[in-house]
Amino acid sequence: MKDKSWVFLSAHFDDVVLSAGGMAWELSSRGARVEIWTICAGDPPEGRPLPGQAKLMHQFWGIGDDVPRKRAVEDAACCRLLGTAWRRFTVPDAIYRYLPGSDTPVVTNDETLMCDPEPEESYMIPLIADFIRKNLPKDCELAAPLGIGSHRDHLLTRRGAEKLGIPLWYYADYPYLVQGKHKLNDFVPAGAREFSQTVSEQAAEIWKDAFSCHASQIELLFADEEDMRASITRYHQTGFGATLWQF
Repeated sequence: MKDKSWVFLSAHFDDVVLSAGGMAWELSSRGARVEIWTICAGDPPEGRPLPGQAKLMHQFWGIGDDVPRKRAVEDAACCRLLGTAWRRFTVPDAIYRYLPGSDTPVVTNDETLMCDPEPEESYMIPLIADFIRKNLPKDCELAAPLGIGSHRDHLLTRRGAEKLGIPLWYYADYPYLVQGKHKLNDFVPAGAREFSQTVSEQAAEIWKDAFSCHASQIELLFADEEDMRASITRYHQTGFGATLWQF
């Protein structure tokens, strides 16, 4: 399958490179066409104030206004290093969304970010599925996040892919897999089919270089760039980021 076409679904601009950047580069370098599709890449809703959580994140990221566009620029640089193409869908990040028909922000704190989406947000699942269906190349392998950590956007992305009803690969969500008490066996059933790709030391270095393109996100997830590089090294050395599952 290494010479096939691959599409990796990313809830946010940095999720695939964090979770499987080395694998994406290895597949691409071996001749496969690899694409990273970011689902929650849309702009904040027009005519609505930024929710408080979004204001907080914008201040933390420190990249000023027009944040989705600037994050897309970071992502394009990342994908060029990985040798992948990219595509974006228009669902806004959860920090920008309001519950339909209300003035209630979807996310008000970390607890409401890392949870199952409300039923009111289920209307997005067929929209995501339709976007994937219309653009997915023929005979393409599709990979989606397992949803480890229960980030609501990761779960929406997974459910949109599952609604297609086609064979689907899953990748483990990093860094959520190594945070808290998450265990891979809780998300991957026994007997699941596996696809593994050796991630070389060269690929691991490119993996880190590619994530460094997401400069706005480094201090959100790590102490600094040095910590990011050390963390991905540890993740790579434990064998993570090199296997997909199908079940």
